[in-house]
This record gives sequence, structure tokens and C-alpha cells, in this order.
Amino acid sequence: MNGRTIIVGASVATTAFLERLRESGYREHVTVVDGDLDAPYDRPPLSKQYLKDGELEDIMADWGDLDAQIVRAEAVSVDSGNRLLHLRDVVTDAASTMTFDRLVLACGASPARLPFEPQDTLVLRHANESRALRDQVSGSTTVTIIGAGAIGVELASSLRALGAEVTVLDRAAGPLERLLGGQLQDEVTGWLDEAGVITRWGVGISRVEHVADGWEVEIDGGEIVRSDLVVSAVGSKPAIGWLQDSGLLSGNALLVDAVGQVLMEGTPVDGLYAIGDVASRQDGTGNITRTESWSAAREQGERLADHLLGREPEAPVVPYFWTEVAGRKLQVLGRLDPAGTVDVDYSDPARGTILYRVDNGDAADAWIGVNAQPRIAQLMMSVAA
Repeated sequence: MNGRTIIVGASVATTAFLERLRESGYREHVTVVDGDLDAPYDRPPLSKQYLKDGELEDIMADWGDLDAQIVRAEAVSVDSGNRLLHLRDVVTDAASTMTFDRLVLACGASPARLPFEPQDTLVLRHANESRALRDQVSGSTTVTIIGAGAIGVELASSLRALGAEVTVLDRAAGPLERLLGGQLQDEVTGWLDEAGVITRWGVGISRVEHVADGWEVEIDGGEIVRSDLVVSAVGSKPAIGWLQDSGLLSGNALLVDAVGQVLMEGTPVDGLYAIGDVASRQDGTGNITRTESWSAAREQGERLADHLLGREPEAPVVPYFWTEVAGRKLQVLGRLDPAGTVDVDYSDPARGTILYRVDNGDAADAWIGVNAQPRIAQLMMSVAA
């Protein structure tokens, strides 16, 4: 693998990509472009321990042996035909251009917002946003969180631990609806209730407004939910806005093949790759899908490195995701079918441990663990064997 490699984004996918390259003996120069002055760091703690009392050094990714040059700039456009990446320095605002032989897009996702949502609602994607939220919260602070996905429920749990009064709103029937496939909604709601979080499911939101003494969120029936702060956690979208004029997008997606090579009209684009949350794939039915998880991003980074080094990529691993809700570690192994049957496979009330088996019919079983890390680890090893 010869020539200049540039990576956009100091993400977990980038860390895995670099680690696999260096472990395999590749010693050529690699440049990473990222405008986040704190990067590289792990993002999962931003809504959990780091938000509560963490230090930046606690979440920093160890790049000491990866020999990567970090350029503190934002990528603003790419000319794939002429192999040019256009940048803006985040400190000086100066424009510059870099040439590449291969470009790896690992710039992740950006927060989605409601169409009528003000731009000054708080979001959580970067370490500085987590610090800013922490600085605004005290024991008397009231917070409304819009969205009950992983970030929303993690934020609710952490902010309650900081003493804030928290309300979570979502139009879904319960929390973590997409991640858990609609399973265990009553259980997760109960955990949040026990922590003192006010939960409102199945509510539509028609207005979010910054007023003189805080914020107002108008929900169904004209009811107003008032609070000191509003945090938007309605989801994320791939960070592809800067690629709109690049010719690399297929509609509103950056499509890649199994190893991460960018596709245009089904044809791989030479020297252009994407890994992690920014990358989308087309499944066998033609639907465009995108996977957002720490483990999937690492797998994609490792797979691309193997491909570029001419090695046979490892077989895809079983999907895995974890989150924390009200002091409980919740892990999901496998694909959850909303129509699947959930049964308790193991329970230890003294430890607060429950392992659920999800019977997906003709598809492989999936597993949901609550404080069941050793048993999930055993299942992961058995699946990989």
C-alpha cells in the first residue's frame, strides 16, 4: 500500500484502522484531519461518566504508538478526480489544500434536530459540549430531554446523578425503541422512574422555544413543559454536509461496499473509503442502512485496513451494543426482531442480573443482558468460536 493516506475524523473507526495498520507492520505516513481540538477521544463516556465528573485524560484515545500526524482543521470539500482535500484551519481560519492517494472518510455523525428546533438547544456530540452541559447543571436545575434513544436515557441517568430534575419526552411508545426493537420498554421505564426521571411517551412536540426565564416545549394538547435547559437527543445523521458537491453521495447517503470502498452507481471509486457512522450500506432488499455503534465502527476500521494490506478480512462479528440506564449496564448481542419472543434465561436478583433470550423465529437468537457482563462475554466467545 503505497502513497499518501489522509483520514478525515479522529474517530473510533480511525483508531481501529490505525491500530490494525501498525500491528501489521505498515509504517508509511498517515495524516488525520479533525477540527475537534480535544480529539482523539472515546465518545461513549460523554453522556455517562465524563458528564458526571470525568477528566479529558480519562477518555483520551492512546495514539502514542500509532505515528499519525493530526491536522487541526475542518474538511470543507473534496475533489476526488484531482485527489484534493480542501481544509479550513479551526484556529486561524486559513484555507489550505492537501493531496492524497487514498482518502478515508471517518468523520462520524452529527446531531439531528427537529425542523422547528432553535439552534441554541443543547446537543451532545463533542467533549466540549459535555463539559458545557455539566457546567450549567446544579441540584436545582430542571432539564427537558427530547428523545429517549441511547443518548437521551444516558443523559437522563447522568443528569439525575448530578441532582437535576429531568423530564424525557419521546413520541415513541417507550425508551430505546429502535435499539431494543420495542422490547423491555416497561422495564427500562421503571428504572428511569426509580431514578426520579419523569418520562412522557407517545407525545408529539410542536414547539421548542427559548423564553426569558428558560425554555418551553409544547406537546400534544397545547401542554407546556418548562425547564431551565433543553437537550435535543432526537438522533443523528451522517456528517456528509461538506460532501454535497463532491459527486460522492448517492442521494443523502455515502454508500460503501463490504470493505468500505465508496460506491457511485454501484461502482467502487478508486482510492475513496468510508468507515464508521458516516458510512451507509445497501442491504439485499435495496434499503439503505447505517450502523451506529462503537463495536461496529471498530470492526469497519479493522476490515478496511485488512483489505488495503491485501489480507483476507475477518468474518463480520455478531452485532453488539451497550448502554447504561439508571446505574444498570444494558447489553445487546445479536439482531433484535420486534416480533421476537423474550424469555428470562438467567436471573440473580441479589446482583440485579438478568439475561434475556430473544427468540427471533427462523433467525438466530439475540440476547439482552442487564448487569450480566460475564454471561454476555461468554456468549460473545461462543459466537466467535
